Amino acid sequence: MIKKSILGLGLFGIIGAGVAGIAYAAPDGAVAPIRLAAADTAQASTVSAVGVVQQTRPEQGKVKISHEAIPALDWPPMTMFFRVKDKAMLEGIAVGDKVRFELEKGATGLEITRMEKMVK
Repeated sequence: MIKKSILGLGLFGIIGAGVAGIAYAAPDGAVAPIRLAAADTAQASTVSAVGVVQQTRPEQGKVKISHEAIPALDWPPMTMFFRVKDKAMLEGIAVGDKVRFELEKGATGLEITRMEKMVK
C-alpha cells in the first residue's frame, strides 16, 4: 500500500512538472499551447508587439489584446489577457484602440511594461 502511494505521488510530481512548462491562450476561442521556451529566451530583453484592445480590467491590472504574431516568442496572432506592470498604464486606453506594447518577463510571467496608442 505504501509503495503504491509513493509511486502515485512520484508520477503526480513528474506529470505536474511537465504541465508547469505549458501555458494556454485563447486564439479565436480555441485553447492552444504556447511555447514558453521562447518566452524564457526573451527574458533578458524587451519584446515589442502590436494589437487591438478588446477589454480592460484596470482594477485587476489586466488588458485583453488581439495581437499580431510575435515572432520573438514564436506566438501566432491571438487574443489573450496580459498583466500590466503599472495599472496607471491603462488610463486613457479603451476598447478598440490599436496599441504598440512591450513585454518583459516579470515575477508572474510576461507582463506589459509599456503601452502606447497608435494612429488608426
